[in-house]
Amino acid sequence: MSRVRIWGTDAGDFVGGRLIWSALKALAPAKAQPPTEVDLSDLALVRPYAIAALAAIGCLSRRKARIVLPLTHDSRDYVVRNGLLEFFDSTDAGKLSPSPRAIPVRQLERVSATFADEITRVWESEFGGMPGGLRPRLADHLDEIVRNALSHARSPIGCVVAAQAYPSRSLIEIAVLDLGQTIRGHLAQNPLHASIKNDRDAIILATGEGVTGTRAGALNELGEPNSGIGLFELRHYCESGGGEVTIASGDAMVTFLEGKAPVASDFLGGFPGCLVAIRFFVESGP
Repeated sequence: MSRVRIWGTDAGDFVGGRLIWSALKALAPAKAQPPTEVDLSDLALVRPYAIAALAAIGCLSRRKARIVLPLTHDSRDYVVRNGLLEFFDSTDAGKLSPSPRAIPVRQLERVSATFADEITRVWESEFGGMPGGLRPRLADHLDEIVRNALSHARSPIGCVVAAQAYPSRSLIEIAVLDLGQTIRGHLAQNPLHASIKNDRDAIILATGEGVTGTRAGALNELGEPNSGIGLFELRHYCESGGGEVTIASGDAMVTFLEGKAPVASDFLGGFPGCLVAIRFFVESGP
């Protein structure tokens, strides 16, 4: 039996750290050799990016890996209520009702507007409405990120999405994760970007307007032309004060937020695909 242990207390962000790195760093070895058991007994304070990573491990194991749930009741309930048991072989009861503040984790293998619609529903129910004009922008941002993962990544699992609202912090966090060819791998297919030298530069370049790995005049894997605006518009929104976005891909991780140059760091061990982790700062009211 091959076993992976996921542990830690999540109380930070991608710039400040104190995240559950064990979940993210388990992805590369799991992609090479899926585990038969995932031990969460020492896991606490899980957030959407970690839930998405765990679900991705479950996808790699074809939902046959055994899961050991957290020992603490709060963490155990959170994991169950977020739908994680659907990705594993588990004898534990998974009958707790979903949390109204969470979008249960799911695997997407085709484009769907449902995820964006559910984010809108949670936003409105938890924060009392959305600012005028934000709903279509939010849907466009999320649909484009999911579309990017499905049309560029060549991921064996499609993509995994998860989200959670935090009313006390006026915050919604969203994760979109694939296990494909990395951003650099995608961009390198376009002669315009074939000379890109590292994953950090590839991530930053990919957030520029009109940048895509699809050759001029060609169609992406969904049979569509590429505009190269998905990550560009999301970065612009976040840098304008609406949130914060972190992109991990290959051996690099870059965070874009208001008032700062992109904050880049190394991802030791390498991220075998791409994670887009978004924090939307909520302004309530119509």
